Amino acid sequence: MRTAALFAILGISLTACSPTSYSGFAKSGVTRETASYDDTACSVEANRLFPSATFTTTVYGGYHGGYGGYVGGYWGGYPGYYGGNHIQTRDVNAGMRAEHRRDCMSLKGYTAVTHPVCTEEQLAGRQFTPVKGAPKPAPNLCAIRAQSGGVALVDLNKPV
Repeated sequence: MRTAALFAILGISLTACSPTSYSGFAKSGVTRETASYDDTACSVEANRLFPSATFTTTVYGGYHGGYGGYVGGYWGGYPGYYGGNHIQTRDVNAGMRAEHRRDCMSLKGYTAVTHPVCTEEQLAGRQFTPVKGAPKPAPNLCAIRAQSGGVALVDLNKPV
């Protein structure tokens, strides 16, 4: 009984963490291969212009909210603070890379699009043929995880 409950909680937790949308770029008359090639070229250019610049920061202590706390290996010390450090990392160029990639794709004639991820209810155990090209969003299109590990768009109006 406990094992079944544990697996149910784990399943719910994993579902809650999964993405609800897939973002990409669309341009009419372009094959998926051409869109992928252009996206890769823009990403390479953005990585060259704005290389990863990761900085690590250690945050010391924290706010306890009451009087006293755990400081330096003993209880007491400064009111409202406690010990316990954590490390944060941040890539200061990540935003500039993403912005350059969007601008590059826009200059190539693409539009940024977001497609919802297909729900279990929409799929209902059926199979769908992947959509060709890089389409614009439509109510009948959604994204699924492909067997290759990538993402494929499917038309819910066209089951196999």
